[in-house]
Amino acid sequence: MKFSFLTYQFARYPLEYCFRMAKEYGFDGVEVWGARPHAYAWDMDGAAVEAVLTWKKRYGVEISMFTPEILAYPYSLTSASKKEREETAAYLKRSVETAAALGTDKMQITAKHPGYGRDREEVWEILTEGVGALCKRAEEVGVDIILESLSPSEGNTITCADDIARLQRLVGSRALCTMIDVVPPFIANEPYSEYFDKLNGTMKYVHICNSDGATEFHSQLDDAAGVLPLVDFMRILKRNHYDGWCSTELLAPYFRDPELYLSQSMRAIDRICEEAGIDRETFA
Repeated sequence: MKFSFLTYQFARYPLEYCFRMAKEYGFDGVEVWGARPHAYAWDMDGAAVEAVLTWKKRYGVEISMFTPEILAYPYSLTSASKKEREETAAYLKRSVETAAALGTDKMQITAKHPGYGRDREEVWEILTEGVGALCKRAEEVGVDIILESLSPSEGNTITCADDIARLQRLVGSRALCTMIDVVPPFIANEPYSEYFDKLNGTMKYVHICNSDGATEFHSQLDDAAGVLPLVDFMRILKRNHYDGWCSTELLAPYFRDPELYLSQSMRAIDRICEEAGIDRETFA
């Protein structure tokens, strides 16, 4: 098992600094945030891509996944605006090409809230069309599209394993895979095992953090007020022979000193793996 962190935690620093911090604190990789100032797809020309590839070699750090920003303005896979959907499609196509150029085989997407007053079936038709077109390009460049479920406050379309399975059936692409972010299933009262039992071996990534058990807030792994039994979550991964990437996802208020909390994250990861009986390299 390998560990990385979403570079959005270091949004106030340049991307190279994230590679340096990964090496310093013992992370195997970084999950590159596909937005400014890190790696916005429209900025990633040949020189920008080459710079990132240089940092990978210099620091000995992999890119676990490319994560374009589509949970906020101005992009949405479920928008009522045809223009916004067209711009989102172009942006995500460029993003999946960027992921391939950076040498990662994974790119994350989400389906944010479509807005109130919308017809649910229309939203599903729009989402299926958009994801289907993206997956065609992803297949061509050898990248898996990693679909993440959201908490009810973030979206109401893809919120559980059954929703992911439905979209996979509708799209019908081998490129459409999935992941577990530990927060949404927990606050939705959904067993983590659903993602293994129902999704036919397409569960290929994990976001880890802690949770207050009620909102989408992602708290530090060893947050004293956190309610997630993370050692036991790791045991579930072990039982299901998961040997992929686990990436910490910390947002606000951790921007104020991201290095401090990155160090704390690795201490927590070491403790959690030890208690769960997990070797950081293998499950042996």
